[in-house]
Amino acid sequence: MRIDEDAPYPLLPAIPGAPGRDLVPYREPPVPATDGAPDAGTPVVVSPLQRIIGDLDVRRLSPRQAVGMSMDLYISGVLSWEEYAMVAFQPELQPAYDRTVGALIGQRAEPDRRRDFVALWEDRLRFERRYNAEDPKLIERTEHIANLLRRIDAPTHALV
Repeated sequence: MRIDEDAPYPLLPAIPGAPGRDLVPYREPPVPATDGAPDAGTPVVVSPLQRIIGDLDVRRLSPRQAVGMSMDLYISGVLSWEEYAMVAFQPELQPAYDRTVGALIGQRAEPDRRRDFVALWEDRLRFERRYNAEDPKLIERTEHIANLLRRIDAPTHALV
């Protein structure tokens, strides 16, 4: 396989355990400024999830950004196809939203308005546990997405 050095998404080795993928595209996250910091010059440690999603803030994420993030997570093997479909389907991006769902709830589509996706998926998990208790696969997928968003929101930076 030929790797284009000028490609917009450089390639990294696959995440261990990801099924059948040799190379994984990722966006290089910006390096935080260390101006005036006491430890200026020390290398910044970037978690594998940050390498995949870049500088996205899941507590301030738009539905449009969630679609892109879900594709990056699916391609890297972090989300299964079913989980990707759950995160990628954003009703506000559907052309008929204002005439259908929006008309029923009295809201217009705002696909670029940022919202707290951690809280949204925690609410969805509570809903699935309460009303879909007979579907353990759905609950498991929803729980995985909610846990993943929590990990993205509060990464652990441990040096061993």
